[in-house]
Amino acid sequence: MDTEALTVAYARVKAILDEAAGDSTADYGGAGRFWDKGAQALEAAEIFGIKMVAPVPEGHACCIPPHVRSDASGLIKGLRGDAPFDGGRFPALPWGGKRVAPADVDRIADWIDAGCPDDATSVAVELAPGKPAKTATVKVSEIAEFAVAADGYSPAADAGEPRRRMNIDCMSEPQLERLRRGFRRLYDLDHWPEDRRNYNNQALIHQNHCQHGWERFLPWHRAYLYEFEQNLQDFEPGLMLPYWDFTMPEYRPEEPDKGRIIPNSMKAYLTEEAAETLLAALDPAPTAAQKKAILALAHDRVTFTSQHGFFCYVISKIGYAAVTPDTENANRQRFIDALLQSNSLWYPLRYPAEYPKGQTINQAINYHYPSADDIAQILSLNNFRDFGGGSIYDAAFGFLDQNPHNTMHIWTGGQNPDAGQATYVCKDAPTAAAASQSDAETTRLRALAKRRNDAVQVGGRRFHARPDLYSQPGSGDMFSNLTASYDPVFWPIHVNIDRIWWEWQKLNPNALPADLDSVLSPWNYTIRDTLDIAPFGYEYVRSSHFMPVGLEAPVSRFVSQPINVPQAARSFKRAEIRLHQVPQLMRSCFVRAFLNEPGADASTPIKGNPHYAGYISIFGHGACYGGPGHCDIPPPQPRRFDQRGRSHNTPRVHRIDVTAAARQALKKKGPLQITLVVIGGDYQEERELLKLEGVSISFLD
Repeated sequence: MDTEALTVAYARVKAILDEAAGDSTADYGGAGRFWDKGAQALEAAEIFGIKMVAPVPEGHACCIPPHVRSDASGLIKGLRGDAPFDGGRFPALPWGGKRVAPADVDRIADWIDAGCPDDATSVAVELAPGKPAKTATVKVSEIAEFAVAADGYSPAADAGEPRRRMNIDCMSEPQLERLRRGFRRLYDLDHWPEDRRNYNNQALIHQNHCQHGWERFLPWHRAYLYEFEQNLQDFEPGLMLPYWDFTMPEYRPEEPDKGRIIPNSMKAYLTEEAAETLLAALDPAPTAAQKKAILALAHDRVTFTSQHGFFCYVISKIGYAAVTPDTENANRQRFIDALLQSNSLWYPLRYPAEYPKGQTINQAINYHYPSADDIAQILSLNNFRDFGGGSIYDAAFGFLDQNPHNTMHIWTGGQNPDAGQATYVCKDAPTAAAASQSDAETTRLRALAKRRNDAVQVGGRRFHARPDLYSQPGSGDMFSNLTASYDPVFWPIHVNIDRIWWEWQKLNPNALPADLDSVLSPWNYTIRDTLDIAPFGYEYVRSSHFMPVGLEAPVSRFVSQPINVPQAARSFKRAEIRLHQVPQLMRSCFVRAFLNEPGADASTPIKGNPHYAGYISIFGHGACYGGPGHCDIPPPQPRRFDQRGRSHNTPRVHRIDVTAAARQALKKKGPLQITLVVIGGDYQEERELLKLEGVSISFLD
């Protein structure tokens, strides 16, 4: 096995430093050979008060620049000959030995940035079927070389690299936290009412300009999503809006009231920090048992579809009854504050799947929840009038606009079971309400009768001002065009509508809406501008995992760390490995891909090998024939006023369809691991050829 191609674990760090130190007897101020006492000892080692490994940087991982920990570490400074190891105060490390090669210094830096992993865990790995030694025990840390990027799905930010809009149910917690943070930043901008990017102003665009029921419905919303996404990226670079595939099995379209209702990431829950703040504010103070139960809710991340379910749990299960539906009730306000602090994707004025007397959407409104069959029928339509809506000359409401679009607005908006109630009326909770359920229902119906058009009562509201979020309207904001986009669930629903349109466009490339040159107010986009998503810089994937590599050094073999593929992503239609930003190669080669066979090399059999996933051939450019700079990789963006076309040396993306092998590998519940082997024209491993920015695997619908 070629250990040079494997991840640097502690054993490799020790080997590099042992070789460089040689027979040196340097004592390092009493620390001795500080690197050979184990990973934890090396992480804690100091030389004359200088920490060899810097502490873990504070803050969220997504916000910490790369290599910040290794760059601050005395060991890396010493090996590079940087101050104070530049000969002024101390000589470069190791003392009395030879300098460590820059590539090996980078390996040690990567080990520090990876958290100084030890290599205590071992697994059995199939190295190569047919070889005399078919299996071997290899340390996990030695086979896991390239880690998934912090945000998990961002490819290199170069021209021609679309960002990925992912399925919200397949996103990792760090990805979801980035999304929550982006929404918080736009909410914070509401303190500056004139800033057009603030959330209220963005939502008002839908209230004042939304297009439904004709050919502008889909183009207008594509532009709207893009504009909102750009505002998020002002604060969270690269952040993409996810889509909600509401027809997935988890939502049980045939019995939607028994399914997930809405994505878990958009439900109400408490964080431990918010719970602690809440407990200190409640009056009367909860008992010790009630405090423990509320903290347990936060610790276990228990989710609730709406505030009604949450308050009924607090009253009937935890026993804290000092809360009522009254909008002025201080404890109710404190609970809502804590829920909003915990999850910026939750919205108080949202009552998903809640209808009077416990009815379903079919019974209450005579709508049915959209199913996969519904979407298949819509995708089978062959003209834009039927699919997306007719023009002013041929008025027609598009089927996509009616169901699923309209249905999902009504489904997520719902009807507030607490409107007009004096107390919470909860199932199986006799102590939750002072009045009888029938009396409370009468009170509620009388209140609703006075406001027959609750969903469009927008006068006097400031939307994301707290008094508005404490209110008790009869219906959720998603129930009306005028208020829908104030609810964060609006965005993933409409991103999915856009995704369905894009799928239909690929099936019907010549089926276009009318009036292509019509301007979509309040922007300058025309309908024609929105027909292709490529210029907007995004694509749709169910789940994606990007592993940065970097163009600094060639790779002969790429081995990923184990990738945890979400359960919801395992029912994909297609799986694809991409090699990102590969420059022109001097020699021809081909790259073989293997899944869950980290020991694969050029001699690993491919015929009959279930781990073999596919290959690509790369046609070599040959030696550069031009003068200085002729064959250099061009910059990602041309210099100012350079109007020439794209350079022929612009790096490209290579793709390998690995659908069959990925399905086979994911039949088991374990993670997925990618191995790429570069093989030259002599069928030997090519060690000094392939460079690339990164590798990704994507699962597509």
